[in-house]
Amino acid sequence: MGVISTDEWLKESFDRPLELCEKSYPNAKNPAHFYQYARKFGMYRPSRKTYELFLSLKEQKAWDHIQSFYDHYRVLWQGPDVKLYIFPVEPIHPFITDFKGRSGLTFPDSIFLFLSPVKDVKLWESLVVHEYHHAVRMNRFQKDPKEYHLLDSLVFEGLAEQAVRKYCGKSYNAEWMDSFSRDQLQFYWKRFFEKHLYVKKDHPLHDDLLFGGKRGLPAMTGYAIGSEIVKGYKPLTVLNSFELPSEKFLLESNAFLD
Repeated sequence: MGVISTDEWLKESFDRPLELCEKSYPNAKNPAHFYQYARKFGMYRPSRKTYELFLSLKEQKAWDHIQSFYDHYRVLWQGPDVKLYIFPVEPIHPFITDFKGRSGLTFPDSIFLFLSPVKDVKLWESLVVHEYHHAVRMNRFQKDPKEYHLLDSLVFEGLAEQAVRKYCGKSYNAEWMDSFSRDQLQFYWKRFFEKHLYVKKDHPLHDDLLFGGKRGLPAMTGYAIGSEIVKGYKPLTVLNSFELPSEKFLLESNAFLD
């Protein structure tokens, strides 16, 4: 599997993103609903600007670079074979500021990457590390994704960015990694997170807390909370980052227990 030739799809159907969603995620009951879901994570809306982004991605050989990064980490982590779908990013999406012009959406068997042109292709590598880490953990975590709760999501995001820091360097982490002081995170933990750790993914509160920007929370607060939880766990290895239960990170990291 690996990288799918969505560049060819885009040449033919750039102005028909619902068609592209149907091809890339055929299990979706409603392609329009899936497209709106993907747009929350940065998928493009057809426009002159996003078409220019597509042409620039082609010129920069994004599909080749992503395949190379994927091949490297799949061997390194002995990870699952998944499909990767590359589409232009929506440049005015708020996620794009937080994630340095790139974003992604991961399922156990597929990854959607929403890209913008870059001067440094390591930015693309850092996104592959983040999203493929999700895919590997989903496949080894032995829990139905439908049963994931907020604590699982916090740990998923924290672990993925710790992997980015390990393999790409601190400068390639998302901005939110260092945007909060420990005192701020402690305050938000006590006020918002501690009592809601087990709300399921389909509960509206889950995304409000994970992504922030609502209920008095700054954007990306949940991601920063997740990073704080996992960075206190010792020793954190690649193997246990894929397999350990979320509760173990929380209990043994002592991140918010003082």
